[in-house]
Amino acid sequence: MKKFFVALFMLFISISTSAQQYNFISYSIEEGLAQSQIRAISQDDDGYIWIGTLGGLSKFDGTNFENFSTNDGLLHNQINAIYNDSKGNIWLGTQGGVSVYNGSSFKNYRFKDELSQIFVLSITEDQTGKLWFATDGGGIIYMDDTRFNYIILPNGPDNNYIRNVYVDNRGNKWLATRNGVSIIDEQLNIKDTIKNINATQVFVDANNSVWCSTFGNGVIHLTDEGCQFFSKETGLISNHIRAFTRRTDGSIWFASKSGISKYLKGVFQNFTSKDGLNDNNIKAVLEDNEGNLFMGTDGGGLIKFTDESFISYTQADGISSSVVMSIIEDAEQNIWISTYGEGVCKMEGNKYINYNTSDGLGNNTVWCSLLSKDNRMWFGTSNGLSVFNGSNFKTYNIDDGLNAKKIYALNEDKKGNIWIGTKEGLSVLDVKKDSIFNYSEIVGLSRNIRYIYNEDDIAVWFCSSDGLFRYDIKNHTAEKHDESNGLPSSSIYAIVKDKNNKLWVGTKNGLAIYNKGIFTTVQLPDNYASNNINFLQLDKEDNLWIGTNFGLYQLNILDKNSFSKTDFIRYSNLDGLKSLECNMNASYIDSKNNLWFGTAYGLMKHALNSESATIKLPRVQIKDIRLFFEKKDLSKYTDGLDNKTALPVNLVLKYDKNHLTFDFVGIYHTSPDKVKYRFKLDGFDENWQPVTNSTFVTYSNIPFGDFTFKVSATTDLKNWTNPVDFSFKITAPFWFTWWFYLVCIFFVTAIVWLIINRKKKITQVKRATQLIVDKSKMLVLEQQALNASMNRHFIFNALNSIQYYINREDKFSANKYLSSFAKLIRKNLDSSLVNEIYLDDEIERIDLYMKLEQMRFKDKFDYKINVDKEIEPQTVKIPSMLLQPFIENSIWHGILPSNRRGNIIIDAINVEGKLTINIVDDGIGIDESLASKKNKVQHHDSKGMELTKGRIELVSKISNKECSIKGPYQIYNEKDEISGTKVSIILTL
Repeated sequence: MKKFFVALFMLFISISTSAQQYNFISYSIEEGLAQSQIRAISQDDDGYIWIGTLGGLSKFDGTNFENFSTNDGLLHNQINAIYNDSKGNIWLGTQGGVSVYNGSSFKNYRFKDELSQIFVLSITEDQTGKLWFATDGGGIIYMDDTRFNYIILPNGPDNNYIRNVYVDNRGNKWLATRNGVSIIDEQLNIKDTIKNINATQVFVDANNSVWCSTFGNGVIHLTDEGCQFFSKETGLISNHIRAFTRRTDGSIWFASKSGISKYLKGVFQNFTSKDGLNDNNIKAVLEDNEGNLFMGTDGGGLIKFTDESFISYTQADGISSSVVMSIIEDAEQNIWISTYGEGVCKMEGNKYINYNTSDGLGNNTVWCSLLSKDNRMWFGTSNGLSVFNGSNFKTYNIDDGLNAKKIYALNEDKKGNIWIGTKEGLSVLDVKKDSIFNYSEIVGLSRNIRYIYNEDDIAVWFCSSDGLFRYDIKNHTAEKHDESNGLPSSSIYAIVKDKNNKLWVGTKNGLAIYNKGIFTTVQLPDNYASNNINFLQLDKEDNLWIGTNFGLYQLNILDKNSFSKTDFIRYSNLDGLKSLECNMNASYIDSKNNLWFGTAYGLMKHALNSESATIKLPRVQIKDIRLFFEKKDLSKYTDGLDNKTALPVNLVLKYDKNHLTFDFVGIYHTSPDKVKYRFKLDGFDENWQPVTNSTFVTYSNIPFGDFTFKVSATTDLKNWTNPVDFSFKITAPFWFTWWFYLVCIFFVTAIVWLIINRKKKITQVKRATQLIVDKSKMLVLEQQALNASMNRHFIFNALNSIQYYINREDKFSANKYLSSFAKLIRKNLDSSLVNEIYLDDEIERIDLYMKLEQMRFKDKFDYKINVDKEIEPQTVKIPSMLLQPFIENSIWHGILPSNRRGNIIIDAINVEGKLTINIVDDGIGIDESLASKKNKVQHHDSKGMELTKGRIELVSKISNKECSIKGPYQIYNEKDEISGTKVSIILTL
């Protein structure tokens, strides 16, 4: 009988009511909240949560709070009501009136003086756009445009203490007062609906049934079928309900001083501090547009509830220990929890059943667990291997053949054998023979095996602190892999195989992929501790779940060959984890698709089914634009500020204001730390910039032009929000403007003109100077030519000739010679006075000269002067005294040295529009003349040809007309014999 009572007592203490901790996240002054006593919560169209407190107003984007007070323009710091109207304005109920925020500034409206001390407790808007304000003693007030209208309800002050006003789809205003519920219709008729209750809130649902919360009488539900009461006796958390909200899933949540109740399908579920609430005293409640529930407490700050995605279990909730080392599910879908130091706990429905050494368990520290094919539960403890037979345990230890007491890993092969990883290596239990075989280090295996993976009975992989080992079952050989083979670390804790036969290996220093004999390392983001991988689990959707020392990570590996840090999704305390440190190989995915995993401070359950729910995208906002990293007044560069975003409108910046920082946020209250961004600056970036967690970006040295900044957000790297954008312009520097170009063109043109003009003047001066020089030279040459034409030898010889004729008394010849000589002298003197003479005059002068020389040298030569009919010698001008030197040269050096009578022919012809004067003699030629000069003393020194050539060059230079001399050169006859000399003078007609 005594044994029976002892057994009954043990059964009693091993069974307790199941409880768990839900994911309630708290925000208070430490996180930036204005004040911890909250009176109102609302959400605007952009996703921001607005919180009214006793010490100011807070605006929450999921991560950061922005606070407002009377210093920012509020009428009063105590905010009891918040309402977002149809125009996007935020109305704030406070003492003595209301404040309205348009997105950039506050405007205040005060009540009449006798109501200056009352508070606004609720605000709503009717279908006509009128705003209604419920007050704590001043009745109901509505605003028509900017004018207040006051309505005092009959039947005493309690009727005018109105906690809540609600407008139904018919335009009726429902008032929750201290004395019940009243209705004001569109004609402002007042009717009492529910009397003698202290109402706190009223709501009319889509079925026109009325829900009314009360302070003292629980909840009243009025339908066409009658009245239904909910109280503490029917499951409601308290009879004193302060506020409630209806959620999109159909549930109604009722807030009280004692916690909050969830009502769904006729069943209440209550949440208090035992379930994770940090404060039971709840004053306000709101469901946001993502389905999260926000609760405002009276001193405990703001609480966010993201539903049951993550649920925690600790020792305080009934499990035997908060330090969970392994999880397994039995055939009846019960969850078995192996703990450190407190044995095994079975979760059976709503009960926990604890087992320890008194039940035959080898040791209360249990490292691993296994459900075998015969549905038996196996547990590796610090003192052997224990198997549960339905009521108690049988344990195998060293005496039964195990190579060590401490067992870290278990695995079953196709034959039903149990592979056992121990501190000293590997043992295998042949279940049929009930015998154990030990593998020593002789075959190359390591000690201290932490995890075992069976690869279809072809090979078995062992994770250890010495590396990763692959044991070939057929050949009984082991192959070691460590850092020398490409692993990021030799400390290996977990391994899993995907459907593409890739092995994923968790190490102390990152994740590795083993594919076709090659290891590829994948580093996790955020922190070095995130690369200390403690477990791996692969779900049905190809998501790899990675337990680390820095939280839980999710990586979708479907059809991917490479991964970046932005591909990982991290879960942390903000998502409901009790601790960031996950326990080694303490993970399991059950038959209901829940991921169970152990942390340093409790067991976690994550509903994987929630991952496939409808994706709710963040709401992206560009918050601010900073110039050179600072917030500056940009009003002088804009047309004003946008009332909704407070951003500049038509921003136009100067070229030197080109260093901009864009601050943005993706509002995602469910998991704000999962929001990632991509951005680009159209006009500057060609493509989207890499995905980042940063909520700002800086662009420096932006060139002038038109630009549009775009930013988009995601939480899963698959679904992205539509980009939000901000356009602006940077003006060109003045040196890139059209007027500057015009000025530059003008100045360049002017400078070029000045340069050209100056150069032209310099050239002109040079040319004028040169012309003077040339003319001077020409005068000298002409003088010299004159001297040459009247050299002393010619004059002396001419005078001798005259004397000769006189002595012979040949008066006729003497007179003739003297007359011709005088005429030649006069012609030469006349020619020296001008630069050019008519061809006719020059021929006449040459003819005189030729006659004199012919008379002097009798029988020595004949001459002939021919003028082309196309040439009019009376009109054609040539340089004066041009031909005589060449004719003289022909006489003296060509004809006179010859022993025969010579001929000189002078032809003036038109060759292609140019005057060509050819002087041809049939004398001895140039070669013989030069040879004879070497052997004879020169009695005739003629410089006329050199002077004439110089004059020709100057004439050509001064007149810009072609003047040239060809020759003198020898001419030959048909027999190739020298037949004389020729010189050609070419002049422009």
